[in-house]
Amino acid sequence: MAAKDWEATSLGPPGTWSTSLRTCVGLCLESRFSMVVTWGPELAYLYNDATIPILGRKHPDALGRPFRDVWPEIWDFMRPLLDQVMSGGGATWSQDQRLLMFRHGYLEETYFTFSFGPVRDAERGGRIVGALTTAQETTRQMIDTRRLACLRDLAAVASLRGDQRSVCTRAAAVAGRWRDDLPYCLILLRDQRRPRLPPRLMSWSGLAGEDAAADLCAALAPGGPVPEATQALTSGQARIVDQVASRCRVVLAAASPSSGSPPSRSALAVPFANGRDGHPIGLLLSGLSDRLPLDGGYRDFVSLVAGQISTAVVSARVHEAARARAARARRRALRDGLTGLPNRVSFLDQLGRALARAEADGWRDRVGLLFVDLDGFKAVNDSAGHQAGDWVLREVAARLRRAVRPGDTVARLAGDEFAVLCAGITSVEAVTGIADRIVETAAVRAPGGGPRVTSSVGVAVSGPGLTDPREILHAADIAMYAAKRQGRHRRVLFDESLRTQPTRRRQAGPGRRARPGTIAAVPVRTSAG
Repeated sequence: MAAKDWEATSLGPPGTWSTSLRTCVGLCLESRFSMVVTWGPELAYLYNDATIPILGRKHPDALGRPFRDVWPEIWDFMRPLLDQVMSGGGATWSQDQRLLMFRHGYLEETYFTFSFGPVRDAERGGRIVGALTTAQETTRQMIDTRRLACLRDLAAVASLRGDQRSVCTRAAAVAGRWRDDLPYCLILLRDQRRPRLPPRLMSWSGLAGEDAAADLCAALAPGGPVPEATQALTSGQARIVDQVASRCRVVLAAASPSSGSPPSRSALAVPFANGRDGHPIGLLLSGLSDRLPLDGGYRDFVSLVAGQISTAVVSARVHEAARARAARARRRALRDGLTGLPNRVSFLDQLGRALARAEADGWRDRVGLLFVDLDGFKAVNDSAGHQAGDWVLREVAARLRRAVRPGDTVARLAGDEFAVLCAGITSVEAVTGIADRIVETAAVRAPGGGPRVTSSVGVAVSGPGLTDPREILHAADIAMYAAKRQGRHRRVLFDESLRTQPTRRRQAGPGRRARPGTIAAVPVRTSAG
C-alpha cells in the first residue's frame, strides 16, 4: 500500500483520506482474517495480506481499483448485494456461495462465506460511504464434501447385485450426477475370455448420446489418437490426456440449466484393478473440469472413483461366476450326462407343469407322452462293449430330437428308456404320428456292423384317469410293453384294456418275438418303472 500511486485512483493521496477511511484501512491491515474495504461511489478495492491468496494473480493490481474492474466475472452477482449495503438496506450474508472467479489464469469454481457490512462516516453525519467485507473461502471443504458424496453413492452401487453391465450402467449414472468433477466418463472392460481384444464400452455419462460415446471409445483403441488409454492399460498407471477434445470427437451432453457443465479440455485415463492375468480388467476415462486445478486431490478423487467401479465390477464377476457354477450344478442335476437330455426328475417336473396348464385351460389341448424303450440294446453292450452302447444312446437321443416337434421335450429316464412330452395336442393322431416317426427314424446299428437297435413306443394321452404325471407315465409304460409283446419296433396307443395285460418283458423270453395281436399270459407288472 505504501508503494501504491494513490493519486491515480479515485481515493487520492492517503493524506487526504477521511478519518473513517483511515480507521477502516487500519483495522483491515491489522487483521489476520481476510477483510476488504470497498470505498466511495466507485467502490475502490482495499484489502489486507490475508486476502492475497483469494485474489491470486489479481494482486497487487487490484489495490485501489473499482470493485467491478477487479471482479468483472462476479460483478453481476455482487452488484445487488453492494447496492443493498450502500443504499442503507443493511448487511448481507452469503454462505458457501458458488462463484466462478478468474484468479489463476482460468475461470475457477470457488465457494465463499462472506458478509458485506456498511461503513458510516461520522464526520458526514453517519452517511454510508463504503462497505466492509469479511470472507472465508470454503472451496476445499465444499468440493471435498461433494466428492465424498459421489464416492459414497458409488460404494452403494457395489453393494447391489447385478451383472457387470448393470453395475457399470449404475456407476455411470452416479458419475452423471456429479458432472462438476466428472464432466463425462467412459467405462470400458476387457473380455475375460478374449483379453487380447481392446476393452469394450460398457457404459458412459455426460456425452451427447450413444454415438458420441462410441466415437470417443473408438479413439481409445490401440493406434488411435488417444494412446494414453493403451499406455494406462499396459502400465497399470493413470495417464493425463491433454487437449483430448482437439484430438478426437468429444460431444458433451446439454448443460444443466441450473449450474451448467464445466468445459473439459483434458481427461484422465485410470486403469481398473488387475485381473488374474496381472493386467487391468478395464479402464475409466474421465473428463476433467477446466474450472478446477488438476492437483493431487483431483487425481486421487478420480482414482478412487475408478477403484469403486473396479470393486463393483470384480464383485459382479464373483457373483456371475457363482451363478454360473450354480447353473451348471442345476443343469447337471437335471440333465443326463451322456446324452445331454433332461433326466427323469426334470422330465416329471415338466410333465407336471404341462398337465397343470392343460387342466387350467379346461383340457382344450391335451398332453401326450411317449415312452420309448430300445429293442436289442443289451446285445450291443454284450457284443460290442459299453463304448458302443454309449454311442447308440447318443445317436438315438439325436434322432429323437429330430423326430419330434420343436416344442416337444425329449428325456432319458434311465438306461435305454427315453420319453417324449408333447404339449398342446389337439388330436390323438398328432401324437401317434410323432410316435410313428420315432419308430421309423430311431433304428440304429451299432458301430462296426454290430447289432441293430430299434424302438418300442408306448403312447398315452391325457384324459379321464390320466391327469397325474406318474399315472400318464405308467400308462405309456404299459403301452410300450404291449408294443414289445406285439413284436417290437412299433408303437401302441394306451387304452384301459391294456391294464390287465402282462408287462414284464423278461417273461417274454430272450429273443422271443410275439405275433402282432397276441399277448402271453404272464404276471402283471406292478410298478411304473
